[in-house]
Amino acid sequence: MFNLYQSLNKKDESDGQRGRESEVTGHDRFCQHRSGHSSSRRRRRAVNRRTQSATELNARAMMSARGSLRRGRSVSTEDDESEDDKGHQLANKLDNLAKLLFSRVSAARGYKDQGDIKNGRYTALNHGSKAGEDGVEYVEMEKRSRDRALSICRDYIEKTPRFALIKQLSNIGSRVDKYWFMVRDTSLKTDRLLTLVPLNRNCPLSVCPSTKDILNNLFLALQHPYICPVFTVDFVEYEDQTYIVLVQPINQGSLKDLIYSIERNCWNEDWSHKYASRGKGLTLPQVQRMGRQILEALIFLKERGFPTVTHLHSGNVVIQNGVARLAGLENTLLGFTSRIHPIVTSRLTQSSSIDIICFGHMLFEMCAGYELCTFRPSATQLSDIEIYPQVIRFLELIFAESDNHFASIEELLIHDLFRNIDLREMRCAAVTVFRPTLTPSIMSLLDGIKRQDAGKRIASVDSADMTSLRSLEYDDSLLTQIYNELSQTAL
Repeated sequence: MFNLYQSLNKKDESDGQRGRESEVTGHDRFCQHRSGHSSSRRRRRAVNRRTQSATELNARAMMSARGSLRRGRSVSTEDDESEDDKGHQLANKLDNLAKLLFSRVSAARGYKDQGDIKNGRYTALNHGSKAGEDGVEYVEMEKRSRDRALSICRDYIEKTPRFALIKQLSNIGSRVDKYWFMVRDTSLKTDRLLTLVPLNRNCPLSVCPSTKDILNNLFLALQHPYICPVFTVDFVEYEDQTYIVLVQPINQGSLKDLIYSIERNCWNEDWSHKYASRGKGLTLPQVQRMGRQILEALIFLKERGFPTVTHLHSGNVVIQNGVARLAGLENTLLGFTSRIHPIVTSRLTQSSSIDIICFGHMLFEMCAGYELCTFRPSATQLSDIEIYPQVIRFLELIFAESDNHFASIEELLIHDLFRNIDLREMRCAAVTVFRPTLTPSIMSLLDGIKRQDAGKRIASVDSADMTSLRSLEYDDSLLTQIYNELSQTAL
């Protein structure tokens, strides 16, 4: 890609580099503050309630939908017993499928029975006084967890004089054990976003000062116009538990916020509240420009030997002055799995294509205004984006597999959908950005992570659940039918 932009940078270099910044942790060289007239604040439009994603459906909705499927089935007067057996078999298949799709959410929320989200509180499905007791208990547990995270953050701030704590933020992301804080960088007089998350047991990295230094040097080298920088990576020990601390810029909005028409001043609201209604599709020029920018970030990382990005979704793409910047790269290095990981990997046998499938899911959400609940979009779901014929052809290319081989990033980049896109940020960037120096220690760390990823089983579900899923031998049309009925019941 260097040759592609080398000629574009000659003119800029002839004029001399203006205001070259020192390459130090804490500076975002691609941060742009464009001048212009401030537009009046637009009023939020009333939007229809969107179809709920697979992770938002609850146990009651599943049972009701299963009952409606039984009632809608034709009854044979010749062999009632055999039809009843078929009904039990279908019910068992639904149970197995539901177990796979919703087990991760139930485990994350800590409920034996999954609960609803009402007015910011999780309410158990059990009836009577026990329901209220469980709901209060969960709220208390969540409050204790937030208080503990605040104590850890304060303890870290006391030992790091560079930062000053401003306030603790709401749960602006879907991960239940991740916490967000707004801090002040006293050296640069700038507000930053600090995140705190416990170390995953599956983390392939060893916790030591040398690892911390390597990670900081890695993110310093991965400076790119379409990658959100990570200024600081640190490890914190608190009561025999290791936590990861990251400091990043405050961008006040993600691609998901743009899809769901979230105002800039509401970027830090609770995740479960912001996306409760169906979003609206972006314009085709927006889809083309931001999609191309994300592909440029992916190919940059691939050429630098970075592991396959497994956390690509609309919530991990920040929008800064209309420019899409890929974030969440640390999740790939720390062994975390995303919320949509079970769906995205349900048809994959190798991890090298996860970023391609995730990109297809994100592109569909940009056009349809809601998330995919299946591995690939069905004919019904594609009909929701029929006004984007170019995008439909592109999605067909992404999900067209041959012996479990999917298109590469390079093939997607030269597709007609993303040709002739003006990448002015790339023209303004220094040539050295596209040839970062990765030390042998950084390359060794990245190679070790890629070897571990290659040796892992692709699906992060239990083997028993995977066997149950394969025994269903379902197709996308059946899964879509079940999902639609569950959604209608839940609404």
